[in-house]
Amino acid sequence: MSHSAPLPGSVPVDAHERLIRALAQSIEVKGYRKTAVTDVVSLAKASRRTFYRVFGTKDDALLALMKDVNASLIADLRAAVDPRLSWKSQVDKAIRVYFAHVERWPAVHLCSIRELPYLGEIAEPVIRQSNDAFASLITTMTDNEQFRLAGIEPATRLHAMMVQGALNELVADILQSSGRIADGVDLAIASTAALLSLDVDTPQPT
Repeated sequence: MSHSAPLPGSVPVDAHERLIRALAQSIEVKGYRKTAVTDVVSLAKASRRTFYRVFGTKDDALLALMKDVNASLIADLRAAVDPRLSWKSQVDKAIRVYFAHVERWPAVHLCSIRELPYLGEIAEPVIRQSNDAFASLITTMTDNEQFRLAGIEPATRLHAMMVQGALNELVADILQSSGRIADGVDLAIASTAALLSLDVDTPQPT
């Protein structure tokens, strides 16, 4: 896959936001592969010309949507977790916020896990940015007094990637089977707490 430059010309101020919201709506109904630009512009009440003045391709719109979804999730998690709570309560709250976010846009989250990587090189910066943000968030969230009192060190990047990978696979499997995302909340809370409390020596680079 490759980028195409957007067409020159002015667009409405809210065009970008309306188009990615419309793309998300269409993904929820039809899935990404079956969504066409005509579906997006119809939902956004915009023209094809406006779409192509904002995005070069449908894939470019998806990348913009995924950046927005990732930023929204990170912001929700930062705002929701109180570091004064016990460490297990912090994990509980964070996982419930994460699953609530997935429940609002289940097909979009499934697309980010299963389909986004298949866009190839153009998706790599977005995936890397998401991984970096998640790892940084987990490290920050585990670097407080309540975790230290429990003898838990701040999560390393590798540790955080284990947590993210486990959550992603659990969410994807549920969405592709029963679709009842709430079914996985308790397991996700217990598994994340277990992963974060593992006492392992991280190999140092040589």
